[in-house]
Amino acid sequence: MLDETDRMLLSLLKEDARRKYIELGEAVHLSSPAVYERVKKLERAGIIKRYTIDIDPEALGLALAAFVRIHISHKPCEEMALALQQYPEVEECYSSAGEESMILKVRTATPSALESFLDRIRQMPGIERAQTSIILNTNFERINIPSGK
Repeated sequence: MLDETDRMLLSLLKEDARRKYIELGEAVHLSSPAVYERVKKLERAGIIKRYTIDIDPEALGLALAAFVRIHISHKPCEEMALALQQYPEVEECYSSAGEESMILKVRTATPSALESFLDRIRQMPGIERAQTSIILNTNFERINIPSGK
């Protein structure tokens, strides 16, 4: 179970995972070794899965983002997800309990590149149809850290 100090550490690391233990300790009023142990505990518990960077896809020329809702017929979602991993355009892949079987978040440089990607996945065995929604703007993204209440 997370206590308030763990929640504060997660919030601070979420903002900047490169923070030093001494800086984290000052923020939560603990020694650097105590913070180190807490962070290691969070890693062992699987709460902290990895440390990463936040890349601006538009700076890489990938300005077009879309959600693609896929309806599949006779293949398990796990099998389809493995097949979809081969496409670098697919950033995220979710199994869904809604009308669609899966939801993909894809990113391409241009509308024609998106169209080419859609043509390729529509030819995959098991895909009945794919519906696309272009993302105009990401207003916010976040992972909420649950309160202790």
